[in-house]
Amino acid sequence: MVDVAPRRLGQMAEEGKFLAGVMSLADYLRLQDRFERIGPLGVAVRGRVGSALLFSRKPLRQLDGACVAVTDETSTTALLLRVILEQRYHLTVRLAPHAHPTQQDADAVLLIGDEALRFGSVNRLYPFEIDVAFEWWLWQHLPCVFAVWAIRADAGASTKREVSEALQRTLAVNLRRLDELVIQPAASLHVPAEDLTMYLSRFIYRLSAEEERAIQRFAQLSQSMA
Repeated sequence: MVDVAPRRLGQMAEEGKFLAGVMSLADYLRLQDRFERIGPLGVAVRGRVGSALLFSRKPLRQLDGACVAVTDETSTTALLLRVILEQRYHLTVRLAPHAHPTQQDADAVLLIGDEALRFGSVNRLYPFEIDVAFEWWLWQHLPCVFAVWAIRADAGASTKREVSEALQRTLAVNLRRLDELVIQPAASLHVPAEDLTMYLSRFIYRLSAEEERAIQRFAQLSQSMA
């Protein structure tokens, strides 16, 4: 078992270094000739997510020509931001890796996950906070799918079945004990436990037909930019 950021997991997938995992949607679409989905399992949200955030010095529509610093943890959210800026707002920006949100002078910074949650609670540098998932929701009226569970296509049938069954069991158990699971991460993130429980409850972990439609739409839009 390994715990790595989504972008690094995508690199490991390309290098053939892991069997199964919760793959960034952008990486899965890029590597789907080598991987297959594990049932309907994934990570999606309908509306605001609160942890895929663009912190900006300017309103979103004024970012044409801006430099946007992007966390090195993301694959899907960075591509999603490009799709929204270029195809919804017809803006051109320069995406650049960031060192730390407080140590660079970019016009905006894109953060995800724990990094976004931490920085959002102390941010005094960027007056505008844009939830990228909510922007997608307003534009496409579809869920935002961040990741899907996938396994190597060449894995044995029994292995695929065992992994799928284990994930289904674990998800069923853990969704019933979110209050218990958030205690330790809430302390490290300096976030009230009840807020973290509410945050995790927003996600969709078993994807429905609406999420599948969203995946296809994202694939169409992102492929048109290649």
